[in-house]
Formats: sequence, C-alpha cells, structure tokens
Amino acid sequence: MITIKSITDVIGISENGILLSGNIFIYFPECTGNFSAEYNDISMNCVGERNISTNPPYFEFYTGDNHIKIVFDYKGIFSGSKNRKLFHDMQKYISDSGFRTYDLS
Repeated sequence: MITIKSITDVIGISENGILLSGNIFIYFPECTGNFSAEYNDISMNCVGERNISTNPPYFEFYTGDNHIKIVFDYKGIFSGSKNRKLFHDMQKYISDSGFRTYDLS
C-alpha cells in the first residue's frame, strides 16, 4: 500500500527524516532497513526511490508495509521549475544526511 502526500504536506526535514502534516514522520534509519530487506542489499543506505522524469515527480519512502510517496505537485505558470527545484532540494537534504534514494528516472 502507498500513501500519497503532497510536497505541501512537508513541515520539515532533519538528518533523521521528514516531518509531514498529520504528525507523520518518515524515519530514514527505518526506511534503510526496509529497503535493504526488500532488495537484499544493505550496502546502499537507501531510504526509497525517486523519479524526476514522471509527472508529477516523486520520492517514495520505504516506511514499512505502507510506503509514503511525496509528489511534487505545485500548479501554475512556474510550477515545473518550482517542482524541480524542490525535488533537487529534497534530494540534497537526504544526501547530506548520509542517505540515498534509488533513481528511477
């Protein structure tokens, strides 16, 4: 099962994860364990997957049986560039925290 959240639901990002509205916390260390268990690879330190080439771009986090997908779905005249910038910002936050996401683009 996948729960879909909008980028507008993101309240904050820390080195341990992402806080979403509704008091939902994506805990990166838990996600790496779930990703490793699913793919039998503990070396990647991956928390999930990302795809910038789809519409809307997204990150999908391995939060257990119920994955959380954050979609970059701003609308409007400059939404494409805004969504790409926010996508890259999130990727940098994750990387700077010592974690990775598997690129599906």
